[in-house]
Amino acid sequence: MSSKEVKMSSIGEDVDDRLSGLPEDTISHILSLMPTKFAVRTSILAKRWRYSWMGVTNLDFDDIHPFYNTKILSKFVDRVMENCKSSQLGLLRLHFSRKQVKRESVSSWIDKAVRLNVSELDIQVLTFELPLSLFTCKTLTKLRIGEENLKSRVWECPCPVNLPSLKTLDIVVFNNPFVNAFELIRGCPILENLSLEVFIQLDEEEDYIFNIPTLKRLKLIVQKVFSWVTKKVVLNVPNLEYLYVGGKLGSIFIMEDLSSLVEASTSFRCLQSDDMWLEFLKGISGVKSLSIKKFPFISVLPIFPYMKHLRLTSVWYSGLVIEFLESCPELKHLCIEEVLSCFKALMTFFSTCLLAC
Repeated sequence: MSSKEVKMSSIGEDVDDRLSGLPEDTISHILSLMPTKFAVRTSILAKRWRYSWMGVTNLDFDDIHPFYNTKILSKFVDRVMENCKSSQLGLLRLHFSRKQVKRESVSSWIDKAVRLNVSELDIQVLTFELPLSLFTCKTLTKLRIGEENLKSRVWECPCPVNLPSLKTLDIVVFNNPFVNAFELIRGCPILENLSLEVFIQLDEEEDYIFNIPTLKRLKLIVQKVFSWVTKKVVLNVPNLEYLYVGGKLGSIFIMEDLSSLVEASTSFRCLQSDDMWLEFLKGISGVKSLSIKKFPFISVLPIFPYMKHLRLTSVWYSGLVIEFLESCPELKHLCIEEVLSCFKALMTFFSTCLLAC
């Protein structure tokens, strides 16, 4: 047996450490795949590992630890950020839902990541302040800011914004003027994926105009409490392939260009009239795949000439199901979560379809 082979003949016998023999770049890559708190712990394994964690390209921090307090957590992140040797940081992830970390600290960590040429930022904290350097980061390709904890936060977007490499943007803009979101979006010339959760305010001046020629996927959740506030949602996205619309909608959709749309999914409730629903469906009638939840009674549905996949989630009345089937002449796949009443009529329709095949 050679000296490089693993010797397992007896308990306690020396075993060759093949992991430590790997190239430094490989070790750094392995450590980058785990939460940073675990990567740092490898420094106690041996002298060879003492500084290996400093070369990680992903920094992933959270406050899921029973012994962490805010001071210890902040000092730990400070130490890691100060000692990070990577010149191309792949990811900075800050998920602090339990601890009230100082906003100045969060800002300094983000700023440090920008100076390390970060590619992806995922920020979900209780309080935060975005540094100015973030809005002109040339290397950033993916930015996520938000979730439940941030719905009460107000953040300002400086002008001008210049994020030349950003392709994916996921933000929550509750209690913010919608213009803040638009200033950010307008500064992303190659944006392809946009997830936006907004709240329509009483004093909002602008309509929601999405004129983004590069956009391929759009997830729009419009949270709206006041049914008398009506804003237009204008979609001019000629390369959009996927659209999701959810929330409590009281806005009029104007579909200027959805010529590339292939798949759509909806889960919203109209606060004005069912005519809004009808206009929305007309705008997306060219899709090949559609998923719908919370659908009102509509007397006449538009024809979906290219529809091949239809998914009806939540509870549906069979009369509406039949109307949809009659409006989709090319339908190949149908998924229904639950149907109520008119079961006999539905079965009769299916029998007729089967006989015609």
